[in-house]
Amino acid sequence: MRPATTHRASDRVARGGRGRGRRGAGAPCGGHGGLLVGAVLAAACVRKPFPEGRRIVSEVDVRASSAEDRAALRAGIATSESKRFLGIWDGVGLAYEVLDEDVLARDLLRIERYYRARGYYDAKVIAARVVALDERRVRVEVEIVEGEPVIVRSRRVLGAERAAGAVEAASAVTLEEGRRFDEADLEDSKKALVDILGDHGHAFAEVTAKVTLDLGRKTADVVLEVRPGPPARYGPISIVGLAEVPEDVVREIFALEPGRPFRRQEVVAAQRALVDLGVFASVRVEEDRARPETGVVPLRVVVVESTLRRLELGGGVRFDQIRLANRLRAGWEDKNFLGELRSLSIDTRPGVTWFPTRLPGGSADESGVLAPERPLLENQLNATLRRPAFLEARTTGFVHAAYNVYPLLYANLAADERIIGYHELRGRPGVERSFFDGHLFVTPSYNLQANFPFVYAGGADDRKPEGLERVIVSFPELLVALDLRDDRIQPRNGAYLATSLQSAGYIFQGDVSDVRLRPELRLYKELFPGRAVLAVRGLLGLLFPSNYGETLDTAGESGADLRRIDDPDVVRDQHRLLFRAFYSGGPGSNRGYPLNGVGPHGPLGFLAAGAVDCRIDPADPDAILARTECLRPLGGVTLWEASAEVRVAISGPFEAAFFADASSVTRRTSEINRLAPHLSTGVGLRYVSAIGPLRLDFGYRVPGLQVVGRRYETLAEIPVAQRDTERPVFPEFGNAGTLFGLPAAVHLAIGEAF
Repeated sequence: MRPATTHRASDRVARGGRGRGRRGAGAPCGGHGGLLVGAVLAAACVRKPFPEGRRIVSEVDVRASSAEDRAALRAGIATSESKRFLGIWDGVGLAYEVLDEDVLARDLLRIERYYRARGYYDAKVIAARVVALDERRVRVEVEIVEGEPVIVRSRRVLGAERAAGAVEAASAVTLEEGRRFDEADLEDSKKALVDILGDHGHAFAEVTAKVTLDLGRKTADVVLEVRPGPPARYGPISIVGLAEVPEDVVREIFALEPGRPFRRQEVVAAQRALVDLGVFASVRVEEDRARPETGVVPLRVVVVESTLRRLELGGGVRFDQIRLANRLRAGWEDKNFLGELRSLSIDTRPGVTWFPTRLPGGSADESGVLAPERPLLENQLNATLRRPAFLEARTTGFVHAAYNVYPLLYANLAADERIIGYHELRGRPGVERSFFDGHLFVTPSYNLQANFPFVYAGGADDRKPEGLERVIVSFPELLVALDLRDDRIQPRNGAYLATSLQSAGYIFQGDVSDVRLRPELRLYKELFPGRAVLAVRGLLGLLFPSNYGETLDTAGESGADLRRIDDPDVVRDQHRLLFRAFYSGGPGSNRGYPLNGVGPHGPLGFLAAGAVDCRIDPADPDAILARTECLRPLGGVTLWEASAEVRVAISGPFEAAFFADASSVTRRTSEINRLAPHLSTGVGLRYVSAIGPLRLDFGYRVPGLQVVGRRYETLAEIPVAQRDTERPVFPEFGNAGTLFGLPAAVHLAIGEAF
């Protein structure tokens, strides 16, 4: 093997002598040498040829004192390492990065300038090495010595005391005495002063900085001089670039009028309101501050319209432990429907579920993938009408309507079992309003939902059971969300706090009466800039039903005879729970479980007397516990979920995720603290696309950490004083089944789990 060679230079890269190997065409695709692993051979056959006479940068190693500096320097220099497909092969679908020593020399100057801007005026690049890894690939190594930083000895702000908002302006300066001098902090301080003074009407404010450096003592004296200028008012407002979009509506939403006192924060909010309409590709607000003596600031709003109408066509496949399904999608959107920027969107999603085909693991006797026997047709039809500037400039009104037809499926439904389906109608009028620079969102709405059950044809028993009636749910809802994330699709830093409060029935009529609360918190922190993100999530759900839920409370007094699971009262109660109870498990929840796999399980009355007879024997009510094909999610009145995930960049658009999920669903609010964490851990692969990450997650349920401590599953285990012998005992903690014999689940989805 040819030994590696090292090229050295004192503080700079040596000129000339660029390495030249033999003419390269990448890895061979011919029939040389023996068998190759399929993936390696495929990668070799599509690898790009090496650029003739050039060396490829395989690695860039910048040796700085902190990970933050290393990431910033690697991102800020032109010399970069070649990207690798799946983190393994370079030149496969991605271009090579070639070594240019002149560019590298300029990069070294950039590195020294980066440190001086951060207060390290003695920083030096002490070594830059180009190390040959083979005939064509090299590693670039750069070492930096920072030296002692310059410290801010004094900082003064002059002139702000003459302006409105002087106290806020003084506190906005981020450059502090006793800390390292940083040019970025200086510029941020100047901008913060200008912005705060602008928020108090000083549109013509100017800030200049004078910095006196003593490099011998490593100190800096900073003077920020403020010239606030006269208070200003809005001048004429012109809008440029409109074609189809009506100007009067744009002005109504922009909501600034000539003659009013100038406030820069209002200008920013008005610009954001136009962006949020979704009808402009770009919005720019230009402030004309050329004539401060007039005290007037004319505004020029420059917009570029985007496509106002679009047709969407697509499709997808779902394959998991519940179903194999194909679905098409056709959608139409008009962002100026009947004028005034009304937005109308309509989409339909017809599909078919190939029952009973699904991933194995739904029941104990299922050993493989079943062939499809019964196609179950389904469809989703949605329509939404939105009107901006509804009631006032910053409020949007909306009406959403939907008609859906779908089957109710469980992982362990038998091929000839009765399958319940629904015709579902939904309506939701409401308004939404943002506050505090678009960080706080408030959405009050009224919701009406009606579900009409039917039995899909083709089963062994197509009779609709007694008690399976239509369910109408009527409730107002208040959604409040505080969004402090840096990005809503792929956040790297920040927090998100949201809560939903509903009150169904009572004065709003309907078949169910309850109060439902569901707060959620998400936190994000970038661990290594550009490389890894830590995301955590916590969720709590509380349901307080008043005219249903008796069948969950097997230890309490119930008006339904739970020994007769097909009793109409039992069927009616369980059916209402189906639309209001909490469930956990699935791709956006606990990923070690299939959909709704966490929580109380038992026989469902509306499925009990079908081809698979799941009625309870009054003489031996515990016998039902051994029949896994009869145990389905019952839902619960309490829910908690907690997740932690580390997302790591691999190469290009590919990312990996390592996660831990825990959750619990219980029958009674008093049981929310029961030790049943259902802990699962797993790994995932992400492909970052324009519509969000496409993700594949594999979750494994950790043995011994599903239920902690003693639990009762049979009447014989419960002390006599604590049981009601007339009632059956259902499993309290889930019946998740397996995936190819493993206590695991796999999920394919679009978008992050949280």
